[in-house]
Amino acid sequence: MLSLFSPNDYTLIAVILGLPLLGAFVNGVWGKRLGKDAVRLMALAAVGISFLASFTAFIGLAQLAELHKGEHVKLAWTAWEWMHTTGGTQNASVPIDVRFSIDQLSGVMMLVVTGVGFLIHLYSTSYMADDEGFARFFAYMNLFIFAMLVLILGDNLPLLFVGWEGVGLCSYLLIGFWYENMANAAAGKKAFIANRIGDFGLLCAMFLLVHYTGALDWNGIANGAGSLVHPGEPWRVHVWPLGGGQYTGMLHFLQPKNPVTISAATAVGLALLLGCTGKSAQIPLYVWLPDAMAGPTPVSALIHAATMVTAGVYLICRMSFVFVLSPFTMMVIAIVGAATALLAATIAVAQNDIKKVLAYSTISQLGFMFLGVGVGAFTAGFFHVFTHAFFKACLFLCAGSVIHAMHARIHDGDKSQDIRYMGGLRKWMPLTHWTFAAATAAIIGLPFTSGFFSKDEILYRAFVDHTVNPRAGEGLLAKAGVYEPPAWIGPALYWTALAAATLTAFYMCRLYFVTFWGEFRGWTVGRPSLLAKQEVSAHDDDHEGEHEHHEDLATPGYPPHESPWQMTVPLIILAAFSVFAGWLNPGFHILKQMPMDHWLEPVFESATEGAVLFGHGNDAKWAEAMMWPLALGGLSAFAVGTAIAYWMYVVRRGEPAKRVAEAFPALYRLVLDKWRVDELYENTVVAAVDSLAETAAAVDKTIVDGILARLTSLIVAAAGTILRAFQNGVVHVYAAMMVVGLAAVGWFFAVPHANATVVDAGNDDFTITAAPGLGYSYRWDADGDGKPEKDAFGGDTTLKLHIEPGKSQNVRLEVKNSFGLVAGKTIHVERPKPPAEPLSAL
Repeated sequence: MLSLFSPNDYTLIAVILGLPLLGAFVNGVWGKRLGKDAVRLMALAAVGISFLASFTAFIGLAQLAELHKGEHVKLAWTAWEWMHTTGGTQNASVPIDVRFSIDQLSGVMMLVVTGVGFLIHLYSTSYMADDEGFARFFAYMNLFIFAMLVLILGDNLPLLFVGWEGVGLCSYLLIGFWYENMANAAAGKKAFIANRIGDFGLLCAMFLLVHYTGALDWNGIANGAGSLVHPGEPWRVHVWPLGGGQYTGMLHFLQPKNPVTISAATAVGLALLLGCTGKSAQIPLYVWLPDAMAGPTPVSALIHAATMVTAGVYLICRMSFVFVLSPFTMMVIAIVGAATALLAATIAVAQNDIKKVLAYSTISQLGFMFLGVGVGAFTAGFFHVFTHAFFKACLFLCAGSVIHAMHARIHDGDKSQDIRYMGGLRKWMPLTHWTFAAATAAIIGLPFTSGFFSKDEILYRAFVDHTVNPRAGEGLLAKAGVYEPPAWIGPALYWTALAAATLTAFYMCRLYFVTFWGEFRGWTVGRPSLLAKQEVSAHDDDHEGEHEHHEDLATPGYPPHESPWQMTVPLIILAAFSVFAGWLNPGFHILKQMPMDHWLEPVFESATEGAVLFGHGNDAKWAEAMMWPLALGGLSAFAVGTAIAYWMYVVRRGEPAKRVAEAFPALYRLVLDKWRVDELYENTVVAAVDSLAETAAAVDKTIVDGILARLTSLIVAAAGTILRAFQNGVVHVYAAMMVVGLAAVGWFFAVPHANATVVDAGNDDFTITAAPGLGYSYRWDADGDGKPEKDAFGGDTTLKLHIEPGKSQNVRLEVKNSFGLVAGKTIHVERPKPPAEPLSAL
């Protein structure tokens, strides 16, 4: 493959990127005229051929990697030179090119996006067959794939940001695809706004990077990353006071005794993390992802599995050489990931909407990925991205297949997604059942499935890995001291993630058993008396009036049925990968040389060397000895969660869940309401913004419009009335005005002006220079005691002072002009104290 394209001008990248964009353009502009068959062909061909081109490029990359064993290799293509900016210590020119590249990391992501994306497109051709917006849907889907490929293959941060914003736009369009429903439109807006908050962090990180490193491309940032951990000024970022300024006057009480500063690496890392928490739905910006279920189910599969939500983890992996320079930021990433994994898992336990359960499952699994990369196990975290793409896509598409069958029976959008109306579907939908079971086995960590290997490695590395600053012993950093996470962080993260893994096994098995086992409960929808006897768990109090009689629901519909082949074939392929893809990285306790580790090692080797210690104190023997005990923890999480769910929902038919809900009604309602985080945001952040908007509107109406606008119009009218008295066409009035004007100008020049400029000459010396004037002579009072240094005025225009730090002095300047008129001015000169040492060395 390398013989066809040069590694430095790999034009096949244009085909990979261009075909999904072409499909989006054709279907978006001419889709309605072409008809559904042509739209289907165009959408599938665009993504399918892009996948084949991606596979070809991946083969070429593997050949190049074989020629340069152990090296970080790239296939690159530059489309055109975009723009230039300036940055860095030398204020040098920073080129920003439309340049794309494929390396070991982006090559894997590229295959996942186009491969899984193609299967979702194929599935959608049947799922959306009867929708009026068929062409518009596939235009958006193709555009989504294009935007994600730009994000992955972009060779610099600005180009990645273009794709970053592109997937945000496409998510907004697809989540609100059925925009006639206000709830769907609101969900799309919520996703768009939440991601804009995170995008602000990414923009700030770009500004900081171009300022400190003088580069925005991956190689340039890596080469200049050392400047991000320089211990002295101006290489540190002031947290307080803002900008490193001095508060004086009425605000002097805000001035700290010692300024709080952080390293540029920490500032960049935290700014990037804010962007990643928005895109990958982590605390505190995770709230948009559950509402993203408002869109069609294939959209949920695409967003959750292969594209948008993985962008944050990908960016952390791509910028790993920056993140490791700040152990504090790495610790924050790991804590955010572990906390999100546990929080989302607790919410998923009580949800009844099949897509909502999977949505919170995605948030939780993304938390595991953040935990992996946060402890420095970048390969483990990225491998979970890889395996998650298969089993989560399979789960969502299976959910779509179930909803498709349920909707034909129940004829109600909400109830067709409610697992309380399901049950026994394995008899009616065997292919969907077995593929859902395979994907569930993977996500809960059944031994030897893909999720078992990827999640188990994250749990293990969370316990034994320890991050440090790789430059801690170099030069000035050795004297300044750097932050190092405490030793207890690793075990705390491990136990938190283990609790989340146990809950994952429970709620996913609950979802599986309630949906596919037992008897089908959809026959009695619309008959409250019968339905009440067959509830799986006590949720009636939270859905008052939901089971009232409706004529359309009382009418029997078709029984549940298996989906068409366009929907089941992708399920079978994804289920197979869910089970077997884990063998690409099965763990050190099975294989000493793992394929995925070996493939990605050149990407992360320079970042992790010296920054990630394998075992506390770099005790590799202790870490290896902990391998099997920690593996038992992962196995126990799977066993305990699965066993409790089986006993509760199969053996006891949901009775224990009903009793728990009745015993702890307040806690149950709180979990069912998703810990009321949305309500918290609504009553704090949103309410504050609303209040600010209302205040601004009131100020605009009363002050701007009512006072300023009317006052200025009154002033203009009054001025016009006065001016009309003089602009009356009478010559002698104009002559009189000219005389008055000339007299004013003459008076200005006849009066002396005592102005001076103060210059800090260094070494606590200052020079004060008086402004020149016609016939001016000067007299100085250097100590401000009221007695001039000389009684007579002279031609000395400068005065030199020496002021110690923390001292100030008043200087009196008097100026006399040729008319004998004298003017004076007191000049205050102050030498501030030098800044104290920073409080923080993060």
